[in-house]
Amino acid sequence: MQLDFNIFSLTLLISGLLVAILSSVIIYRLNDYVRWFAITMLSVALWSIAYGFELASIRLEDMLFWIKIEYLGIAFAPGLWLWFCIKYVGLERWRNTNTLILVFFIPIMTYSIVLTNHLHQLHYAAVELVNTGPFPLLKITIGPWYYVHTTFFYVALLFGNILLFLRFKNTDPVFKKQTYTIIAGGVFPWLVNLFYLLGYRPFEHIDLTPYSFLLLYIIIGVGLLKFDLFDIKPIARAKVIQAMSTGVLVIDPRNRIIDFNTQVLDIMNQNKIKLVGKTVTELFNTNSQILETIELRQNQTLELKLDFGKGARVYKIDIIPLLDNKSIFSGTLIQFDDISEEKETSAQLIKQAEELKKLNELKDKLFSIISHDLKGPILGVRDLVKLTSNGIVSKDEFFEILPEVSKNMDSVSLLLENLLAWTSSQLRGEYIEKSQFDVAQLLKQEQVLFDSFAKEKNIKIQLDIQDQLFANADKNMIDLVVRNLLSNALKFSQAGDTVVVKASQIGNEISIKVKDTGTGISKENLEKLEKGESFTTSGRRNETGTGLGLILVRDYIQKNDGKFSIRSKENLGSEFEFTLPIYSNT
Repeated sequence: MQLDFNIFSLTLLISGLLVAILSSVIIYRLNDYVRWFAITMLSVALWSIAYGFELASIRLEDMLFWIKIEYLGIAFAPGLWLWFCIKYVGLERWRNTNTLILVFFIPIMTYSIVLTNHLHQLHYAAVELVNTGPFPLLKITIGPWYYVHTTFFYVALLFGNILLFLRFKNTDPVFKKQTYTIIAGGVFPWLVNLFYLLGYRPFEHIDLTPYSFLLLYIIIGVGLLKFDLFDIKPIARAKVIQAMSTGVLVIDPRNRIIDFNTQVLDIMNQNKIKLVGKTVTELFNTNSQILETIELRQNQTLELKLDFGKGARVYKIDIIPLLDNKSIFSGTLIQFDDISEEKETSAQLIKQAEELKKLNELKDKLFSIISHDLKGPILGVRDLVKLTSNGIVSKDEFFEILPEVSKNMDSVSLLLENLLAWTSSQLRGEYIEKSQFDVAQLLKQEQVLFDSFAKEKNIKIQLDIQDQLFANADKNMIDLVVRNLLSNALKFSQAGDTVVVKASQIGNEISIKVKDTGTGISKENLEKLEKGESFTTSGRRNETGTGLGLILVRDYIQKNDGKFSIRSKENLGSEFEFTLPIYSNT
């Protein structure tokens, strides 16, 4: 084999060898989809090296030998390019044996026809050696299969570029640059090849296509190795985002949405097509806090209650600025995590803890009241009965003490009634049965009930009641409320005092006041009442008071949609006022 190297052949040989080395390193160092790009480069390198030897050959037989080597690259390059594009864009359903056979069927046929061209002339109808240039060149006459090969060549290129463009046209600018670089890597050499097919050739027969491939692939190869040109695979990134259980939005430096996953579409109740290209201002126009946080360009976490049309939910929102390797801002990632259930569970746990605390406080109150306020009078009666039965206390003395014992039992009875009602209310709530009743009649009944006790203490109960006052409330609850207020007023008043009970209509409410001129309530005990805490005090005749009755009063009034207030000063008396809704026929 005689070879006469020239500038054209040496350029191809040297650059082809360089691309072959680059391709081999890339195949060894980088991952699957980039390897297919490198294999495409390797096929072009083989084409170029063989073409370099063809241009250095001076005999027709040698040129035809090198053409058979060239077509290992020429025939398979378009198929390898298309297969790379399929893998790069992540078309999993196409990555199978059937597609592989379909992609490489024409290349295999082309190479087989080239090898046997001397038998049928399907690819090259005729070949001859010409000496019209500075060195011997091969002149070819195109056969019918050449058109099939050329058509496949350009269809594979076009289809691969369409796949790349459609997959990444709306993606992150970083990935757009990668994709456009790859597309350029395919389009530019094919354009040069088109000029060759149209007859624009140096010395009429030299094909510049391998030169253009080599130049571009040297640039891309260096970029792959030195600058990690395809270090982040867009489709791999997309799969990671799609696999995330949280919603993810990616916005560019102009705050336009350029990427997202399906979870964020569900969260925001958005259509995929409508979301692309929107600005965050359009998306969050009712929530300035998110917009202001994005503008800070700092890592921030927010917890916000948002409603995207499917009911309000609580979201943990992570806002993360995206910086390139030179710390230049290139966009923002916004992550939405629905924590509504967590918040609800947390609130329930807090509520349960508070309820448990209240139950413990209730237990302590019950033990305190039972040990101090119920135990004393009951043990006193027990001791009195025991002393009488033992003869230590005579019957005359017993009957003399009996009225005082009766009063204590009345006090214990009311306390026990309050205790049972309040405990029931605290433990399981209270069933409220509202009905219409005459307030004046109820107050008069309570006056009769306490009349003997008031006369005994020389206290006057004065009623100032407006007629025809019909309330809409639970009568049994209000009965207990009035009984407690009158009992307290009489208990803490002294001989000669007057307890005034007023009832009148004010607007759509009935106002009921119980006013006395007794000992009053200290500021400290008023604060305890506001907090729902009980306390023990003594009346003018050492009658026991726990404050429990007033706590029960406040609770019952609130449950009947009324308002309760206390105005009191020590040694000057107290005024208790509560309101009830007026009964209406409508």
